[in-house]
Amino acid sequence: MGVMECSRNNCTNIMCDTYIDDIGYLCRDCQNEFKDYLKLHGFEGIIPEGRLRTELKEFMKSEKDSYLVNELGIDEFFRIHTRE
Repeated sequence: MGVMECSRNNCTNIMCDTYIDDIGYLCRDCQNEFKDYLKLHGFEGIIPEGRLRTELKEFMKSEKDSYLVNELGIDEFFRIHTRE
């Protein structure tokens, strides 16, 4: 594994071993976040390679951690976890 910096906007991870032509290096954190990005944008199942590449290029322009779906606001957390 090389010590290559992730090509995503504002990502500071340097231990990237995935390289995609015309896109650059992608760290494991951003790979996982891209999966959330796809779900958020309604992509399920098999996605044609051309469309996947287009979505990945757009994703790489976004700020790191901007597509985390699992984050809850404080109000939402208490609504889910407290029952009277």
